[in-house]
Amino acid sequence: MKCPHCSREIYFEESDATAYSYEKPHGGHTGYDVAHGFCPSCSELIVLFRCGSFVDGSYGGHLETVHTIDVIYPKSIHTRPMAPEIPKNYRKDFSEAEAVLSASPKASAAISRRLLQDVLRKDFKLKGSSLAKEITDFLTLPGIPSYLTDAVDAVRNVGNIAAHPTSNVNTGQIVDVEPGEAEWLLEVLESLFDFKFVQPARLVARKNKLNSKLASAGKQPMK
Repeated sequence: MKCPHCSREIYFEESDATAYSYEKPHGGHTGYDVAHGFCPSCSELIVLFRCGSFVDGSYGGHLETVHTIDVIYPKSIHTRPMAPEIPKNYRKDFSEAEAVLSASPKASAAISRRLLQDVLRKDFKLKGSSLAKEITDFLTLPGIPSYLTDAVDAVRNVGNIAAHPTSNVNTGQIVDVEPGEAEWLLEVLESLFDFKFVQPARLVARKNKLNSKLASAGKQPMK
C-alpha cells in the first residue's frame, strides 16, 4: 500500500489489531478489525478499518484473509502531481479516482477501469468488446515496453477483470475489488500516461531546444 502521509510504497505491519466477528443477515460469519501501525518510511501513524474472514483462536480472534481496507487516519490523501502533458480530461478522472481511494476502493477502481478503457480506445485505437479484450489486444501492439505490458496484464489478472462487467454498456460499474487492486490501477495509469503523453512531449521539447541552438550556431537541425 501507499503511505497516506508520505505517498511512498510501504509494507504495512500492524502494531496492534482487535478483531470482531459478526453474522451476516443472510447467514454466515465474517469479521472486521481496527489495526494501527507506523509508516516505516516517515514514522507517521496509520489506522485502518479492515473487513475479511474471521478466525477464532486461543488468544482471541483475528482476520485470516482481508477483503477490504479503509484508511481511518489520516483521512486526507496526498494528490499526486499530474504532468501538464497529460490531457486535461484524463487528469480530472485520475484525480477523482485518487480522491475516493481511501473511502471506497471499489469506486476508485471503477473510475480507473473506465479511464484505462478510454485511453486504450482513444489513444491506442483498440476497439474490443470489453476491457479484458482490449487489454489482450494491447499486449500485442508493437513498440510497447515489457514493463508496461506486464503492468497492464496484471490489471487483468490481479482483478480477474474478465469477470467484471466492463463491456461498452457497463464500463465503470462498481464491483468488488481485490486488496491492492485499486492502488495498482492508479500505478498502471501513471505509467501509461508517462509512456504515451509525457515522455514523447518532453522528447520533442528537448529536440526543439537543441535545434534552436544548432540554428543559432548556423548548423543543420536534427531530423
